[in-house]
Amino acid sequence: MIQLFTPEYRNRLYPIVAMIAVLGNCFSCRPEKMVEDPVFTKLSARVTNITFRNSLTETDTFNYFLYPYMYMGGGVTVGDFNSDGLTDIYFTGNMVSNRLYLNMGNLNFKDVTEISGTGGDNRWMLGSTICDINEDGLPDIYVSVSGLKGNCRNMLYVNVGNNPGGIPVFKEEAAEYGIDDNGKSSQTTFFDYDKDGDLDLYVANYPITQFKAPPYFYRQMMNNAKIDESGHLYRNNGDGTFTNVTVEAGLLTFGLSLSATVCDLNQDGYEDLYVSNDFTSPDFFFFNNGDGTFTDRTKEVIGQTSFYGMGNDIADYNNDGLPDVMQIDMAPEDNQRAKENMTSMDREDFEEMITEGLHHQYRYSTLQLNRGIRDNGLPFFSNSAWIAGVTSTDWSWASLFADFDLDGWKDLFITNGIRRDINNIDYFGKMNESAYFDKEINNSVLLKWVQDMPYKPLVNYLYRNNGDLTFSKLSREWGIKEESYSNGAAYADLDNDGDLDLIVNNVDGEALVYRN
Repeated sequence: MIQLFTPEYRNRLYPIVAMIAVLGNCFSCRPEKMVEDPVFTKLSARVTNITFRNSLTETDTFNYFLYPYMYMGGGVTVGDFNSDGLTDIYFTGNMVSNRLYLNMGNLNFKDVTEISGTGGDNRWMLGSTICDINEDGLPDIYVSVSGLKGNCRNMLYVNVGNNPGGIPVFKEEAAEYGIDDNGKSSQTTFFDYDKDGDLDLYVANYPITQFKAPPYFYRQMMNNAKIDESGHLYRNNGDGTFTNVTVEAGLLTFGLSLSATVCDLNQDGYEDLYVSNDFTSPDFFFFNNGDGTFTDRTKEVIGQTSFYGMGNDIADYNNDGLPDVMQIDMAPEDNQRAKENMTSMDREDFEEMITEGLHHQYRYSTLQLNRGIRDNGLPFFSNSAWIAGVTSTDWSWASLFADFDLDGWKDLFITNGIRRDINNIDYFGKMNESAYFDKEINNSVLLKWVQDMPYKPLVNYLYRNNGDLTFSKLSREWGIKEESYSNGAAYADLDNDGDLDLIVNNVDGEALVYRN
């Protein structure tokens, strides 16, 4: 869950046959180490003073069966909010307040949430993004808000500078700027789509709907898209206000969007937009036409996408100067978990999906290798996830490309975990066999069903880039060993030693901070 989850603020193929894997290792661009030295060390809360915990409370009036979006988790954002040269950390919470931690040096942090005014007001917060909304040189925070009911408008914390004690103070002004979006947001991204010198805003929304619906439902929703169920583009007017230009820009559509990433993919000088969508709603590869409008060219540039499109990231992972696209899904690597939690796609549903013109979508992660610009001015991508060995990372949320071992190649970090195995076939099978569902259904019964669900925390995935289009999973070898239900993540050089550290937001567990 742009992703739900944003990387650090900045300006901006399982192999087909075993022989491929063998040859890939034999001809790797660098020798394999017999023993990997740890890259990361987990820091305890006693060291960092970071005690944030995104705790969920399940009740008979609020649980998964009543709000099936409740395990999406929260985000992480990083930036130097008080201009002292040290990177600070901001966490968002669902049923707990957001927390801002000021970096005091030596990887020690101070909770300044109350003083800074960034805790939120009991809204259901998901992703968060850094931007300088008013171009005053101070990083501001934009928070995506969702939820079953209540106030679901996004929030903008404008940095008004430090108080006499050196603590940054913020003022919530989303409505004043005209960007208090009410579309059940998951993530946002700021970019200058019209090249007028200021930052515009795209909001990825995940509307409450019948997500487990047949393909024709999604086609109908896309053909009859409503503005309140679409992602939204806001143009910066340059006067402290924004205007919703979704319709004019050609971006009115329907999708269960979990992340959005920008990059100039066809090298025409204008930034394009890739939006990951969950379930049968197809992804959007919106290419910037340079005239204030966008066109979805997904089928022209990508042959297949993930089905459960979660987080995505764009980076040049093979160092050929072309941006590549990573999109994560939910396929488990473990055979037992795969059999218990991930059914095969129904053939009739798949054929109907194609007939409805939605696209070829498969239930595993995709790594789109950029093959260059064709005569039509568009890039063409080949899915290399199977060769790369990055197809199956279980119920994944955030994906981050970054060079963690400083060898010149971008590695890949992926968070995963779902608080309860809501797709566990064995569990629901036993319930059916035992006539469990014969009981009168009320709120107490629903809560009992949720509480009886199996659950399994998982280790996040960290892949080393081998420099030959393949990756090696080295989570434990590189120091990522903790089992958790992880969602949002960010990287930053927290101690200014020249390498990238990791920060992870967890459901029902303390946030993880790893020193590189």
